[in-house]
Amino acid sequence: MDLAYRENAREQALVRLAKGFLFIPVCITLLGAVLAFAAFLIDDLQLLTGVFDFFGYSSISIDGARSVLSTIAGAMMSVISLVYSLTLVVFTLAAGNISARLLETFASNRTTQITIGLLGATFLYSMLVLFGVDDTKDLRFSVILSIILASSSFFWLVYFVNDVAGRIRVDAEIGRIHAALRSSIDELLAHEPREKPNDREEIPDLPVCTFKAARSGYITFIDSERLIDIAKSLDGFVEVSVIPGTYVIEGMPIAKVRTEAEDPDLKPLNGTFKIEKARAPEGDIQFSVHLMVEIALRALSPGVNDSYTAISAIDHLSASAARILQRGAPSSLITDDDETPRLWLTILEVHDLLDTAISPLRQASRGNILVLDHLICALEKASLVCRKEHLHLVSRQLFNIAQDAVFSIESRPDRHQIARRLWTARNTLRIQAEAR
Repeated sequence: MDLAYRENAREQALVRLAKGFLFIPVCITLLGAVLAFAAFLIDDLQLLTGVFDFFGYSSISIDGARSVLSTIAGAMMSVISLVYSLTLVVFTLAAGNISARLLETFASNRTTQITIGLLGATFLYSMLVLFGVDDTKDLRFSVILSIILASSSFFWLVYFVNDVAGRIRVDAEIGRIHAALRSSIDELLAHEPREKPNDREEIPDLPVCTFKAARSGYITFIDSERLIDIAKSLDGFVEVSVIPGTYVIEGMPIAKVRTEAEDPDLKPLNGTFKIEKARAPEGDIQFSVHLMVEIALRALSPGVNDSYTAISAIDHLSASAARILQRGAPSSLITDDDETPRLWLTILEVHDLLDTAISPLRQASRGNILVLDHLICALEKASLVCRKEHLHLVSRQLFNIAQDAVFSIESRPDRHQIARRLWTARNTLRIQAEAR
């Protein structure tokens, strides 16, 4: 748990910097300027003259060089405009047909960033070389490199179009969201001990000072390493009551500092909680869960009525939920290097995660027999891999579905279909409970 929070705190600034269409494209574009000066140096030193003579590339006229470079520079500007326009169209389609929150992930698409950067680098390179063309210089290598960059830009543009076509396929996008969610879950659970029933007993009984949020917003990360250092400096214990993704109000208690020190200085804690205006996917498991649930709910809305998109979202959600049901929640108790308890991090409980993923789908699929049947089947599959102590959570979800079915399904054949599926799922749970 500590590892996941610490890495999130250290890396999130870089991750956010790399998002959008500014930092990475600008860096790649500036490489074009570096290449231009390197090409000038190679041509001035005539390092490749022998190679060019061997292949029969004796010279290029000044007018020819200017024509090639100006053509490439003009084409790059036109293509950059096309790429931006196509990206905005994809944004509009994704927000309207899949989910508005997908814009958060679309803006960090590396393919689009590299495409813009490569086209910008080719443009800047061509302009700088064009500026340096004169009658006294042999610019054979510079012109060849501009042609290579233009050719690379063309083939990368083809790949970009293929990637954009895949980004607006809802099933493929659901798969990407599932991969991000699975990565977040694995990061949270990696190398962490499972929660123990007596972890709470390790919290020292010391005087409590309450730390309050400095402003309103979403908690985007918590720096657990600094919190441990602060707890050690106070010879006390810090108990965090919020998780990444929680919306806090200015003045709201978000942590308790237990220490015997009189009037402890809590100002250093301000730097351990990052509060932003919007939620961030990094370190926030619920973000990806809500994103997939939103896609399913939009598909189940009367205006769309796309049951199979909802089924695809249910499949991936059940796989992600099963990962936690199989492993169990990590321990909230963090110790220092001397094994002294220093920090308690509130985590998303397993039953809360399951409710977040399943309950909205259960409520939205009332009367939709196809989706409801598949939801029961997904819960049954999850029960095959979950831990014995979590089987009751799956059983409770099945019970809630059965209760809804009693009041929402009027057709007798549909009632029988759901009843048979529920009986099969409950029988699977019973067999799993007896086998473990």
